[in-house]
Amino acid sequence: MLIPGSYLINRYEIIMKIGSGGMADVYKAKDHVLNRLVAIKVLKQEYSTDATFVKKFRVEAQSAAGLSHPNIVNVYDVGEDDGVYFIVMELVQGITLKNYIDMKGKLDIREALNISVQIASGLSAAHENRIIHRDIKPQNIIMSRDGKVKVTDFGIAKVADSTTVTTTAAGTVHYISPEQARGGYSDERSDIYSLGITMYEMVTGRVPFEGETNVAVALMHIQSEITPPRQLEPSIPVSFEKIILKCTQKKPERRYASARELIADLRKVLTHPDGEYVIIPGAIPQGRTIVMNDNDIDSLKAASLRKNLGTKPEETYVEEPEEEEEEKPVQKPVQKKRPVKKKDIEEDNDDFDKDEEDDDDEEVNPALSKVMMALGIGGFIILAVIIFFIIGHAAGFFGGSGSLFGHKNKDTSTESISTESVSDTSSDTSTAGERVKVPNLSKMTEDKAKAALKELRLGVNVQTGTSDDVPEGQVYDQSPAAGTKVDVHTQVTINISSGKEKFSLDDVTGMQYQQAQAQLENDGLVVSLEFDYSDSVGSDKVISTSPKAGSQVAKGDTITITASKGKETKTTIVPNLLGQNIDNAIQMIKDAGLTYNGKSSDYSDSYSENQVMNQSISAGKTVEEGTTISLTVSLGSRVTSYSASIPIESPFGRDITDGDGNTDVYDSGQVTVVVYKPDGSSETVYDQNTSEGSLPGSVSTTSTASGSGTVYVYLNGVQVSSYSVDFE
Repeated sequence: MLIPGSYLINRYEIIMKIGSGGMADVYKAKDHVLNRLVAIKVLKQEYSTDATFVKKFRVEAQSAAGLSHPNIVNVYDVGEDDGVYFIVMELVQGITLKNYIDMKGKLDIREALNISVQIASGLSAAHENRIIHRDIKPQNIIMSRDGKVKVTDFGIAKVADSTTVTTTAAGTVHYISPEQARGGYSDERSDIYSLGITMYEMVTGRVPFEGETNVAVALMHIQSEITPPRQLEPSIPVSFEKIILKCTQKKPERRYASARELIADLRKVLTHPDGEYVIIPGAIPQGRTIVMNDNDIDSLKAASLRKNLGTKPEETYVEEPEEEEEEKPVQKPVQKKRPVKKKDIEEDNDDFDKDEEDDDDEEVNPALSKVMMALGIGGFIILAVIIFFIIGHAAGFFGGSGSLFGHKNKDTSTESISTESVSDTSSDTSTAGERVKVPNLSKMTEDKAKAALKELRLGVNVQTGTSDDVPEGQVYDQSPAAGTKVDVHTQVTINISSGKEKFSLDDVTGMQYQQAQAQLENDGLVVSLEFDYSDSVGSDKVISTSPKAGSQVAKGDTITITASKGKETKTTIVPNLLGQNIDNAIQMIKDAGLTYNGKSSDYSDSYSENQVMNQSISAGKTVEEGTTISLTVSLGSRVTSYSASIPIESPFGRDITDGDGNTDVYDSGQVTVVVYKPDGSSETVYDQNTSEGSLPGSVSTTSTASGSGTVYVYLNGVQVSSYSVDFE
C-alpha cells in the first residue's frame, strides 16, 4: 500500500486511496509534470511477483493506453517503480453504474438506452483496436458528473485467468459469457453478452442468474435460459427486450456480430419501440455449416423428381457369390419410445427424408426390390413419354406447318420445365397469354430488382421516395405486389428508397437542455448529452448541437447536445505547509495556484522559530485556484522572565579621580548605569549626559533567571559606585 505524500517515478504524488479491487488498488494522485490530477491503478504485491502475469499486464496495459474515446477512461501512462507496476488513468469524478442502479432500483428506458449506446460506443472503439475487455459489468462503468458514461478497467481484465471460475471473481461471474465460463475462446461477442446482462440489470433492477456459489451462477450462464425482461417489467419496449435477448444468446454466432450493429438497433428503439428489425439468427444443428457438393445437389433434384412422380429411388445391389449361404435378414433392435421434444425435431429435420428412405431400404427384400425397381423404371419411362407427347402437342411439334415433323424449323431453344408446369394445364403456348408470378423485390438494390424482373420478362418502372425502414438504394415498395400472377411484359413499378425523410434541425441553443432534449426527441431524434464550461452561456443551457442547427437530419439520427456547466472553476489541492520554513511555505502556496494572505506569530514548543505551525486551510483539501491562505509562524519556545527595579545613585558631588590621577567634583556629566544579570547577560539601563536634578529615581529590566544582579554606576567613564539588586 502506497502512503500519501509518496511518489512514483518522482512524478506522481500519491494523495489518497480511493478504491480497491481483487488485483489492484486505485489512488488519487497528482501529476507534477503536467500539473493535473490522475487516478493510478497499482497492481497488488501478490500478482507483481509473477513474471508471466506482469508481462501480460504490461502488454495489455500498453495496448489499452493506445485507446482514446469519449466513452473510455483514458490511460495516460504505464510504468514500474521498484517492483510496483502501475497504470496512470484519467480521474473521473462520479459513481459506478452499479451504485447508480442500487440508488434508483432500476432505470427508465430512455436513460438505459442512452447509457447502453455510450457503453457500446466505447466497446466498439476498443474492438476496432483488437482490445477485448472481458469484464464488462456495472462496476466497471463510471458515470461522470457531466453525464458522460465511461468504460474502465481495460488491460487487467484481459490478462486475468478467464479459464477458471473462483470465489475471487465475485461480482464478475454474474456477467460472464458462457464461453468464458467454459474456459473457451472469447472475442468481441463475449463483451456484447456481458453488456446484454448489464442492460438486463439496468431495466429490471436485477441480474438474470443468482446462485449460492460462483460455479452455480456460471453453470446457469451455460445451461439456463434467461427470463425475458418484460416478464419482470412489462413497460420495456418489445424491441429493447429483443436486443437484450439477442445479446445474451448462449451461442456467440447468434449474438450481434459487432458493437456497431448493436448501436444501430439501440438507436431505433425510441422511434420504433415495437419494430421487427431485431433478427436473432436461427440455430444451426450441431453448430456446423453443411456444405453441399454437386453430387448432393443432384441427389436432391432426383429426390424432388421422384417425390413428384411417386417413384422410389434407384437402388444398386452387389450380388453375393453363389457358394455363400443366403444372407439372413438382419433384425433391427427394438428401440424404446421416448417423448419427442421440439429440439429433437429441429435437429433431426434435415435428415428426416434420408432416415425414412434408409428404413424403407432395410425392410425391402432384395429380390422384391429389383422387381419394384424395374416396375418403377418402366412406369417412369411411360410417364415421361406421355408428358413428352402432351408438351409436344401443345407446342405444335406433331402437326401443322409449324410442327417439328412438318419440316419447318422454329426456335429450338427450350427452358427446363418444372413439375409445377407439367400439372398446370392452363399454360399458354404463346408469349401473349403466358403468366408469371411477380417476385418479392423488397430490399433488393435497383440493379438486382431489374435483373430479377428481366429474367421473368417483366418490364420495370423506377420511382424514388423516402423510407424510414429501408436503406437508401433498396426497394421499399412494389406494384403489383409479390406473388401476383401477371402476363409477361407487364410493367412492375418499384420504389427505390432515397433514405429517411430529411428535415432541418431546430435551433435549440440557449434553451434549458431538458426542454431542448424533449423537443428534439419529439421530432423522433435520439439525444446524447454532453456538458462543458462556458463563460457566456448560463448553467444548464444549450451551448451548441452536433450537427448544427439547420442541418438536414432524419428520424432516428443521434443529436449531441452540449449543455453549459457555467463558468469553469479550476481547482487545486492545498499542500501540507506544516513544518516548512516561512519562505518555502510562501513559494509552495504560489506553486499550487493559491494566494498568500499574510502571517501571525506565536510561541511553540513543537516548531522551531520561523517554521509554519498552522495554516488556515487544511492540507489535501480541494479548493478553487486563487483561494487565499494565511499562516501562523512559530516564535520558538516561550521564555519565562524575572524583573528588577534598578535605583540610580547620584555620582555628583563626590571626589572623582580620573585615570590620570586628577581628582575633581562634578555637578554634571555622562552618567552610565550597567546591570549584570543572574542569567549571565549584561544590560546598559541608563546612559545620559545629565545633571543632578535630571537623574531618574530608578529603571526596570528583566532576566531569564532569578537571583541577585550587580549594578555599576559610571561618571564620565569612571566607576563611581556599585551595588546589588534582586531579580524575582
